[in-house]
Amino acid sequence: MSSFRTLIDQLGAADVTVREAARDELLRQDEDIVDLLIADYYAGLPQAVAAEVIGILGEIGGWEALNLLGDVYYSRETRPILKAAARRALLRNADNLDAQQVAQLREDEA
Repeated sequence: MSSFRTLIDQLGAADVTVREAARDELLRQDEDIVDLLIADYYAGLPQAVAAEVIGILGEIGGWEALNLLGDVYYSRETRPILKAAARRALLRNADNLDAQQVAQLREDEA
């Protein structure tokens, strides 16, 4: 198993196979990795890696992940690519959101 730092670095690799392998390994760690992913996101990541981290958090779910996804999506300062990734991740967790919030996310998607 690769170290967390190595896996995060590999999320930005040019080689799709390397990126997918890193993503799969992080997903296998499930909720054990959420706090580290959140801390790394807030510490600052390249945009492409940050978008991958948002997607992974959306797949793992949980209240900690949803808090970050909401912060990213609703912030006026979030870059459009990250906002779109957060919207998709939130919709992936629609069962844990308010119906009005889900409707707004779907409307924003159009």
